[in-house]
Formats: sequence, structure tokens, C-alpha cells
Amino acid sequence: MKIQMKNILGVALACAGLMMNTSCSDFEEINKNPYYPDKDMEKMDGVLNSAYLPNLEKHAIPAPLKTDNTDLTNAYQIGVNLAGDSWAGYLSPRDNKFNEAASFITFFFQTGWVNLVYEYGITNIFAPWIQLKNINMSGDNPNKEIFALAQITKIMGLHRSTDTFGPIPYKNVGNGSFTVEYDSQEEVYKSFLAELDEAVTDLYDFYQKGNTVVPMASDIVYEGDVAKWIKFGNSLMLRLAIRVRYADEELAKTYAEKAINNPLGVIESPADAAKMERGSNLQVKNPLYQISDPGQYNDSRMGATIQCYLKGYNDPRTSVYFKSSGSSAVRAGLPVTGKTYDDASLPNVTEDTPVYWMKASEVYFLRAEGALAGFEMGGTAQKFYEAGIRTSFEECGASLGAYLSSSNAPVAYQDPAGKYNHSAPSTITVKWNDADDDEKKLERIITQKYLAIYPDGQEAWTEWRRTGYPRQIPPVENMTNAGVKTSDGYKDGVRRMPYPRSEYERNADNLNKAISTYLGGVDNASTNVWWDKKVKE
Repeated sequence: MKIQMKNILGVALACAGLMMNTSCSDFEEINKNPYYPDKDMEKMDGVLNSAYLPNLEKHAIPAPLKTDNTDLTNAYQIGVNLAGDSWAGYLSPRDNKFNEAASFITFFFQTGWVNLVYEYGITNIFAPWIQLKNINMSGDNPNKEIFALAQITKIMGLHRSTDTFGPIPYKNVGNGSFTVEYDSQEEVYKSFLAELDEAVTDLYDFYQKGNTVVPMASDIVYEGDVAKWIKFGNSLMLRLAIRVRYADEELAKTYAEKAINNPLGVIESPADAAKMERGSNLQVKNPLYQISDPGQYNDSRMGATIQCYLKGYNDPRTSVYFKSSGSSAVRAGLPVTGKTYDDASLPNVTEDTPVYWMKASEVYFLRAEGALAGFEMGGTAQKFYEAGIRTSFEECGASLGAYLSSSNAPVAYQDPAGKYNHSAPSTITVKWNDADDDEKKLERIITQKYLAIYPDGQEAWTEWRRTGYPRQIPPVENMTNAGVKTSDGYKDGVRRMPYPRSEYERNADNLNKAISTYLGGVDNASTNVWWDKKVKE
């Protein structure tokens, strides 16, 4: 999509019209189109689940099917690529032409863009989930197994949304309306963790009865594989537990250890990774391909921060992640530059490249941080740190060589245009040193986690906010309309996204109460969300 500001609001309003101009009490009408079943088809076993579960899955991280139009690609570009990808230093537009450079890249929050992020990240996740709840949990014989998949998928999507905005409507949405009170992020996270525990328990009970596949699931991620869903549910529980450790260490410890101690445990092999690719006769298109391909949107290029780390480490994953061996990168927050950066390195992605929800390597780094915090993770921080690197190289098909013993450090950024050079963002090396203090060990863990989970910029941005790592190349321009303080690469920067204009128009009383109660009365992009408690000196 060659995004033009004049088109964005129209896209957002179209989305809002589809989802919100429908009676909120009649979710049977939400997402209705000629390809989806209606109430006359409810008697057909699995038909509704076959519609709504894939619809839910492809909204957890916006990922269109081969048969879809560009709406989900556009949602991915706006909500992920031009936001988290840029704020984490993974990717940047070759030319920040959007709204004459006043865009997410430069901390300017356009009304239409923010509306769209909210609709796709919250409304369009809840809608199919409510359908699945009504289909599977009504009556005398509930289908707990399919609902467990829906619960895990819902949380997979909505934790990204609350991480973006902070407080969100949650507990009361399932009662039939979006015009409800907001829940604090603390309460939302506690609900996530409890619901994951319940979903995993239901699936494990089903598994113990000899069931290996959830029937009629029409599941793109695991094709109903019960064991893999259990491992992913536990792994997501671990991610969320570690996420909150600076805000509620006891809660974090309880659920991190619960995830590890489940009989089937967490994801340990790349074969068990959660990803959108193909399944149930459906094929997913990777939206980043369309966004970056010179013959299509031609927007995204290698970011300056990730280049500094990959180049400094002489990292073999570079050519897996980027074309032209990552030789040229773009610093975030540039003004309009025309064709200056056309030759910067493209993401090495095809239409069929999987869209990952969670890699095995990430889980090892989560366990490394948990062990560093004193949680019982089944081994030491060093053990899991090195396992995370090995697994990432396996995921990439790259040769590890002597990487684990490397004393190389990140290098300075050299702007191909010669205008925006910057010193190296960090001095952190790869080799583990047990004599280092915990803070340096944490920087080492999160830096390698950052390199492993590429290109999930949303998660990388969230982890940077939470820990300050990896240290970033700060953006060139700050054109904020939302109070963003220019980052030094470690702190400040975008802490959250302000609420959309659409919420002020349709749910003003509840929204204003949430802002007053949970955000100190200010809806801007420099206010920390609940779990963002680490003091960064």
C-alpha cells in the first residue's frame, strides 16, 4: 500500500462501519460476508468454527490469507511495521513520505491510523471470539477444547493491544457490547494469566483422554494438534509472566513456574513454534513481503539499530534476515527523502514466509531472564541464554561456529547518505560472563532475544520499553503531537499509543474514567503502562 493520509481515515471508518455500526448485542452480524455462514447453517457440524476460528487467528497478528484483499496487510503496515518495527529499530520506511513525515515514525499519531490500530487490535479480535464463545460454550454440552484454542488466540492478540494502549475494555465486552468500562492493565493481565491456566488445563484433560487433535477446529496455526497448543499456551503464559516481573514479581514467579511445571512444558523445538503459514487448506500471505517488495508498496528497509548489532557481531543471521547482506540501513525518523534510500537492504521475505507468533528461541530467552530473576526455570540463566542463541541459529539455518565465544561489539551506524551517522548503541558482547552484574546479564539476554525474534517489532518494542534493551539508535526527528520525549536509545521514546478518536466518540465516559483512574489523567504517548516499572538511570 502506498499509504496516503487522505485514504487512511476512510479505511478506518470503513472498518469501524463494518464492526461498530452493527448492533453490539447482535454479534451474529459482525464480520458477515458472502463467504461466511449465517444462522441457517448452524446445524452443520463445524461450519461456524471453520469460519470464526481462522478469522480470529488471522487478526491476532494481522496476516491475510491468499484469498483476502489488502485490508490486513494495511493493518499490519500501520499497526506493526510503521510502529513497533520502527520504534524497535528493526525496519524503517525508505522514505518517510506519510503526511510529510508527520507519522508514527516521528511520533505523530494520526487520527485515522490510531483508529485503525484499535479496530484491528481489539474490535476485530473480540468479534469472532464472541462468536466462538457463543457457539461452543452455550447449552449443556460445551466444546471446551475449541473454546480453549479461542481463548489462547484471543490472549495472543489482545496482550499486544493492551501493551500498545494500556487499559482496555475486557471483562465486560463478552456480555454483548463494546461500550463498557475499561479494565486496568493489571486486571487485564491477571485475567489473561488465569484464562491461559484454565485453557491449558482443559486441553490437558482432553489430551489425557487419548485425544491428540481437536476435531473441527479449522486451525491454521497447529491444525488442532493438542500437545502443541498446550506448549504454546504455557509459553504465552511464560511471556506474560516475565512481562510483569517489574510490576508484580510474585505474580510473575507464580505463573512463570506454573508454565514450566506443566507436564508438557513449553516450546523447546522449532517444530513446535506458533506460526501462521498454512493449515486447514488455508494459506497465509506474509504482509511484510507486500509492504517491502519494490514491485508493490516498496516501503520497508533494514533499520539502523539492528544493523549495528548484526554487523558488529558479524552475525550469520544477517543474510537470512536481509537481502544484500544487510549492507545498507535506514535510520528511523527521517524527513521526506525521496529516493535517497531506495538501495537500502530489503527484508529477506517472500509471500510464503511464516508469520510467527512465538519462536522456540524466544522461550529459551524468557527462561534465561526468569532464572536471572531467581525463578525456578529448570536451569541457569547461562544455560538458557546459550540455548536461545543455538535455537535461533537452527531456526535460521545458520552456522553457529564460534559465535557463543565472540567478544565482538556493536558498531557505529554509517548513513549511506552521510547525513545521519551515529555512534555504536552499546558495547555489549555475545560471550556470557558469569562475573557480570545482573543488569549487564539482562542486557545480554534481551539483546540476543531481540536478534532472535526479528521481525516481530511489536514484541521487540515492548521488551525495549520494559527493560531498556537493546540500546537503540534514536530517531532523527521528533514531530510528536502526543508528548513523546526524544529517546536516548535507552529510555523515553514512545511508551504507549494514545486512544483513538473513535473511542472518545462512542465510549467517552468510560474512556475518560480510565484515563483519570489508571493513567494519571493524561492520554499521551509518554505515560508508562502498568508493567513498565523498571527504573532506567
